[in-house]
Amino acid sequence: MNQAISGSVEERLARLERDVKHGKRRTTAAMVLLVLVIAWSLAAHKAEGVQAGDSGAGDLLGRSLTIVDAKGNLGFALVMTKDGPRLALIDRKGRPRISLGIYKNGPRIVLNDTKGNQSVSLAVGKDGPSVLLYDNQGIGRITLFVDKEGPEMRLVDGRGHQRVSLVVNKNGSGVGLHDNMENPRLTMGVDENGGGVILKDEQGHPRLTIGAGEGGSDVLLLDAKGTPGVDLETTRNGSSLVIADEKGARRAILGSLPLESVRTGSTELTAPSSLTLLDKEGNVAWKAP
Repeated sequence: MNQAISGSVEERLARLERDVKHGKRRTTAAMVLLVLVIAWSLAAHKAEGVQAGDSGAGDLLGRSLTIVDAKGNLGFALVMTKDGPRLALIDRKGRPRISLGIYKNGPRIVLNDTKGNQSVSLAVGKDGPSVLLYDNQGIGRITLFVDKEGPEMRLVDGRGHQRVSLVVNKNGSGVGLHDNMENPRLTMGVDENGGGVILKDEQGHPRLTIGAGEGGSDVLLLDAKGTPGVDLETTRNGSSLVIADEKGARRAILGSLPLESVRTGSTELTAPSSLTLLDKEGNVAWKAP
């Protein structure tokens, strides 16, 4: 199995799993701030007016600004907070449809549907730009962002659980599939050395790996502890099937495989049609032909 794939891609997909939980908290915080902006604007709209300072002609000073239609319905609200300005555009039913603001982490734009629920969120944070798409229940279903390592995307189900992760970085690209409890179950990756697939059980242990590259290809079966049990590979030396015991020690070899002698340290390439049985110490116990 390609080590670069199983390392860099899986590490990056694991970070995505952590980021999706932080993303949920950031979404909730943005909604709370939007409600505060509108509430503040309504209070300013009902007040007697904004006190302007003694400034030059044409200047208007204040901490909030509201604009209403001919019937007095609020349509535009601008508020200055300690982190930066907030702007909300409101429809005829009093629902916020577009909100813009500068937050502690950077600028953000939110587009809402006819019910006032978030539909699209665009932001630029310290790590880079991001886009979130929400369903009609307000759950972020698609997240796309770009950081210093490259673009990443995650797809979420109706319960808010991450199900698909995609990453691209300098080492290659990868895809991760998760079960309904957000446990990673399948990882696929490609880099300059080749491609690979890893299948995991419910505990996150690799149980099946597939790799292919310039040096050959292999299929590896592992037990519940992650110990290799069966290894089928094709390399420049030929093809072989290796069966290991519960400790991962090779016990049977079918086909061509470099075999090092425990006693002498010399290496011998077994014949393509040979069957070799080894003892627990790795010594040849039986061989044919």
